[in-house]
Amino acid sequence: MESIRLLHLTVLLGILLIRLGTVPCLGQQSSKRLADIENLQIDSTDHRQIYYEQRLYRNPLKGMLKLNELLTTSTDAEFIPLFQGVPMARYRITPKVSTKLISRTERLELQKTVPFNRARYKLDFRIQPEFIANFGYREKPLQSKTNLLLQSQFYIRRGLVLNWGILFPLVNDLDAQELNIRPAPVFLNQFMALDQRNYLSASVGLFYTDRYGLNVQYRHSDLTKPWSFGVETGLTGVYYFPKGGFTYSRPSELLLVADVAYRLPVHAITLKVSGGQYLYQDRGVRVDFVRQFTNVEIGFYAMKTGNGSTGGFNFAIPIPPGRIAQTQHVRLRSTEEFRWEYSYTRGYEIGLRYKVGYQLDALLRQYHQGYLSSQPIHN
Repeated sequence: MESIRLLHLTVLLGILLIRLGTVPCLGQQSSKRLADIENLQIDSTDHRQIYYEQRLYRNPLKGMLKLNELLTTSTDAEFIPLFQGVPMARYRITPKVSTKLISRTERLELQKTVPFNRARYKLDFRIQPEFIANFGYREKPLQSKTNLLLQSQFYIRRGLVLNWGILFPLVNDLDAQELNIRPAPVFLNQFMALDQRNYLSASVGLFYTDRYGLNVQYRHSDLTKPWSFGVETGLTGVYYFPKGGFTYSRPSELLLVADVAYRLPVHAITLKVSGGQYLYQDRGVRVDFVRQFTNVEIGFYAMKTGNGSTGGFNFAIPIPPGRIAQTQHVRLRSTEEFRWEYSYTRGYEIGLRYKVGYQLDALLRQYHQGYLSSQPIHN
């Protein structure tokens, strides 16, 4: 019954947004298409600089091409995409994408010329599926837990957002967790670009896979060069929302993993070697082979830890239809990315980790010049 209520709630929310009025028709198709872009600011004092943020597309190039088509035909135009209000880099389409890094001094100046204003962001609701599964048991070949999350973000200041939402359980024959509607992961995330090559992401709160605590990710990544490295650490415990209550364990699980990655000059392929301590004090190493396609990412991995050896694959794909309905200030959409990983060996706690809103290395891969310049320039 709760799953049926979820479908009814989603439909009613979509109808409500439509009745409130979608983006007003101004007689121009470009006005409607620009409604998907948030925090759009254009600085033409020196040369045309376009600052903007978009949360609808997994591929950042789609937003750049849309703005390039609707706002300018100048080859001098610079596109500066923002993530949580933080500028990533400067990009030009000439005709391939070229990238210029933003120094610390330039970032301090940008904070004055492009001030943060939370009113420039929509109240953005996204529908996100969650799927956890075990395969291969003789009695039941597929054991799964499937949830549907209605999530949103509240922008507090530049780089700092509160993630919150509601979780609607659909199926669970994987464990004993009840099928009760409960809060989705609720956590604060601070994203920072320290200078042109160093990035930091810190999260605190209730994460995915029923973990809560503190997580910090640091990465040194030149978005024009092949090498990058980083470290991630966190201290977490377990939490549950049974019917009518909330239970948790003491935060005692330390995660400490470092990695180095190299981006091959062809086919948008990244090789990454990581190692350290995973959950349950399991220590070991992991090798990842990641291939970026235009809108999809596919990876294969193998790992060896104190608890055993395993391998598997993972992928990240956009979820259609994207925008479902929106007004000037509110939007309902499907999530820009569904990321899932399969492990050949389950139940032995080999290299386990939890999920926060995003992995810093995966985010930065999307803004790398090699990835963007490898794509055909068309809309």
